[in-house]
Amino acid sequence: MSKILPDYYSILKVPPDASPEVIKASYRRLMVTLKMHPDLGGDHELAAQINEAYAVLGDKVKRVAYARMYLLQRLRTAQAASRAKEHRSSGSASARPGAAAAANAAKSPSDRYCPLCRVAKPQSIGPETRCERCRSPLYPPPQPGDYGHELFGRRRSARIAKTHRAIITPAGQSQGITVKMRDLSLNGISFYSEQAMAVEQMFKFRDPTLEAVAVVVSCRKRGPLYSVHARLLTVVFLYRTGVFVSSSA
Repeated sequence: MSKILPDYYSILKVPPDASPEVIKASYRRLMVTLKMHPDLGGDHELAAQINEAYAVLGDKVKRVAYARMYLLQRLRTAQAASRAKEHRSSGSASARPGAAAAANAAKSPSDRYCPLCRVAKPQSIGPETRCERCRSPLYPPPQPGDYGHELFGRRRSARIAKTHRAIITPAGQSQGITVKMRDLSLNGISFYSEQAMAVEQMFKFRDPTLEAVAVVVSCRKRGPLYSVHARLLTVVFLYRTGVFVSSSA
């Protein structure tokens, strides 16, 4: 079973990075001070939503699972908005003779080729389109303005801790490297690697939820490891339905 996740942060009136103390205080304020508890005259349905939000955000394990799934849901929503915007733009262009051809001619070389292996992209690119040579995804991630105005490196919207392992394969190499994830934003990732990576190095990324092509924007030594930050260039999701967080997570 799958479902669209509610925004528990908004329900509890807290930011995504709120501490457990802030979450608990906000819950008490809503239920007691603002009298949203049914025993104090509050609405039963609204109180149920607040209780559900607190049951998830107030539990460390459930909160991590929710944050990860909620951000992935936002990524999919942003991509849908981007597709709709492109569809409207292409519809307007097709109504003008020669407009589509002119638009294609105006594209930069980086828009016309796979960012990883430089093979020419197909004329039409959808969310599931992959490069015919290296099988990398070709659909772009959400752009600033598509959803939430997120810019990589700025904490304007949720970023989530991701401590699982992922595989990266640098451009021109066939052997993958196992890395430890740090976090994921709408259009960026960061991880710990045992190997240094050069700035502007392209690589393919894969974890259990998504596959992407990214470019390194910074690499710094952190003890025995390297802290790498990268910008997503393309992305494809490895699940096709909605997201679901078990109450027993």
